Amino acid sequence: MSAQTRIAFVDCETTHLDAEIGEAWEVAVILRTEIDGRATDREFVWQFAIDETAADPKSLRIGRYHERHLVDPEWGAAWTGPGPVIPCSRASAVEAIISILSGAVLVGSNPGFDDRFLRKLLGVARWHYRPYDIVQLAAAKIGAQAAGPLPWSSHVMSRAVGVEPPTEDAAHTALGDARWARDVYDAVMVQEKFPMSWEGRAQHAVGLYTQTAVELGDAHRELRSAKASIARARKLVTQWAVLRAYGGAATELRAALDGSS
Repeated sequence: MSAQTRIAFVDCETTHLDAEIGEAWEVAVILRTEIDGRATDREFVWQFAIDETAADPKSLRIGRYHERHLVDPEWGAAWTGPGPVIPCSRASAVEAIISILSGAVLVGSNPGFDDRFLRKLLGVARWHYRPYDIVQLAAAKIGAQAAGPLPWSSHVMSRAVGVEPPTEDAAHTALGDARWARDVYDAVMVQEKFPMSWEGRAQHAVGLYTQTAVELGDAHRELRSAKASIARARKLVTQWAVLRAYGGAATELRAALDGSS
């Protein structure tokens, strides 16, 4: 990432799947900037007052609107994290989001969906014209053939690059899904030990096979040693039980003989 490039991991929770009907009620942005050669992430979350009469009940239920919405209708909007809830006007929240996204490249899970709702909310689109979907990035990482036939599952592709999808509590919250997009992006963009060519993949596979074979041989030897130790312990336990039984019988016999005398 160059010093001039800003990455914005985004997610919106909405009142409807159709941007012409619904609106965004929660917007999260994780803005990644480069300062002195180091990437820094800053998190922003806003919620907005909405017209519930036009909302799709299923969409509200998926985003847990009634459990999580914190905005009083008189406020218009609110900063909802990180930190305490701070009421603000709708216009000031919109202005802040426009400023943060200006010139940024959007990354998300199905970011075209978020792009449509952000355009409707903000009235402008000052970010890069091409958003990037983490599902497509993950498929590019593992290879289209390995990804299988379309459509690709976001959860399957996420796990394919080593990232567990959001938990039930975090899923379908704007910040939880934005963090997920960030984590998949980072997993995809990490530099590999071997180049992503067929030769490099083969070399990597041979190395993993060799390492696994060595570790498996060690495990077999340890298992044989453990079995021998267990067998010896069982033998000693048996001997101890026999000796203890003989010792008890000898004691009882002596006591009986002493009594008769």
